[in-house]
Amino acid sequence: ENIFNKNDELKVIVLAKRLIKYTMTITDNQNRFPKKHDLHLLTQAKTVIEIYKLLLKANYLNTNIKEQFTQRQLCQSEAIYNCDVLLLYIELSLDEKYINDKSCEYWVRQVMEVKKMIFSWKNGDTKRSSF
Repeated sequence: ENIFNKNDELKVIVLAKRLIKYTMTITDNQNRFPKKHDLHLLTQAKTVIEIYKLLLKANYLNTNIKEQFTQRQLCQSEAIYNCDVLLLYIELSLDEKYINDKSCEYWVRQVMEVKKMIFSWKNGDTKRSSF
């Protein structure tokens, strides 16, 4: 499977951008998320942006240099961790009825797609690594 899109951008980074846009769109709706929950929304936004930043950073690290390879693996692991944190926020949003089942399913599917792709990327790095 080709890990780059037509613009030579890593697909997982493209998917992370899409996840940011969807998260911002869904949480920006004050009919769904009352103003009193701004801190909760800010935390979601920070988490999804952190996923993107970690993936971007990982992509810049050189896998032929042991320290950078290790740092890349840590960034990938932390991005996976943040996906799990975001999934918790989505679950809480559903429990509080800020989102409906359909929105929840779509949002979770996007997070899981990013998470799965990070796992594949990380495992591919590990297989190719000489360390």
